[in-house]
Amino acid sequence: MWGGRVPVFVAHEDLSFEDAIASISSLLRCATTTATETAEGLKGTQRDMACSTAHLIDMARTLADRALDCLQPKPANTP
Repeated sequence: MWGGRVPVFVAHEDLSFEDAIASISSLLRCATTTATETAEGLKGTQRDMACSTAHLIDMARTLADRALDCLQPKPANTP
């Protein structure tokens, strides 16, 4: 909540952990695209900062994707 107002976005109580991580990954993908597209119109330090932001977001998305991979059942070892 900002300034005592009702939050604009609320995660549903029944949202599963896996669905939450998948949504995080999707949101981070969009944020990366936004930062990258913004950087294209900038120069100098501002461009560097936007590119750094895109890189940090992409790193977070990689971790979210890895968390999703960890939730997938592992195949049984076959002799």
